[in-house]
Amino acid sequence: MSSTTTKAINLDLLSIAERKVYDALSPTGKAQFLGYGDKSTRKNFDTPSYIATPNEQVVSKGNAFIVLGLDRPGNTLTQRLETHCAAIDLVAGRKGFRGKTRTPTGELLNVDPDMVLDAARVYISQKSNPDKYLRLAAGTVGNTTEDELRSTVAVKADMIRIVARENIKLVTRTDAYNSQGGKLSNISTKPYGIDLIGCNDDRDMQPMVKGNNLRECLTEVMSAINDLRGLFTNYVETQRGVNVAMMSHTHHSPFYGILTAPGFADVTPACAKALIDNVSNVTAQLPMHATKCTMIETTYLGALEVVDPIDENGKSSYILSNYNNTN
Repeated sequence: MSSTTTKAINLDLLSIAERKVYDALSPTGKAQFLGYGDKSTRKNFDTPSYIATPNEQVVSKGNAFIVLGLDRPGNTLTQRLETHCAAIDLVAGRKGFRGKTRTPTGELLNVDPDMVLDAARVYISQKSNPDKYLRLAAGTVGNTTEDELRSTVAVKADMIRIVARENIKLVTRTDAYNSQGGKLSNISTKPYGIDLIGCNDDRDMQPMVKGNNLRECLTEVMSAINDLRGLFTNYVETQRGVNVAMMSHTHHSPFYGILTAPGFADVTPACAKALIDNVSNVTAQLPMHATKCTMIETTYLGALEVVDPIDENGKSSYILSNYNNTN
């Protein structure tokens, strides 16, 4: 995580004239200027002035604002004058770390909503284009366009925490119509999903797996591997019989059909070596292979009697979450 780069009290935000006044104050006066003391009020030198339109009602204290009005992502020209465009904009920290009351020359700094720089925002709009306003990657559920405006609740800050004492649900497609009267059809499920996009990069978006289905698939794979081991065991046993037969096989010689001895020079040593190799390299290894397969099943898929296996470090390798689900 990146470290904080701004000062706890950034006096560089003061205009030249304000800084001269501050520097001339006594230590007590400086403390009062910064708001220290029972009856002191901090000077809001970090608070720019908000450019409001006649359609807006603004409630503010310091650099905290509640703006009631129409959908508006930027300057006054971006205000949406259509019907059904009511909006509530809650902002803490306009212009973020760049926020200040005056320019270095002492002029008041007047600002519009800034969806990029404003420090923290909860934006509620009856008709909006949040993906464009916030410069979001399209993902798989698609970006809104000017032809696809929707009611919006957008939350933006450096860190967002949603905390529930019991549970949290992320639910989509709850109604038959959207806020604009559009019917939500069943032709495609794509617009109704949930995208988790890290770093605003959607170049490698992939569907999430269903844990139970994945577990069943992997269980079937492990079963197929075990079946293959059984087939291979049968093959080894059959081949062992062939090797024994080859070691002891005889031919009728041209001399009155007398049986000849096995080919001790070539066939017998080769068959003997094959028998030894089968025992040491195959038969002896099959129980180890079976144990390994069992460990994989127990560790990652969960045995019936051990649903959530824990390793020596106290961590679970079970592939299913005990808490979180997706459809």
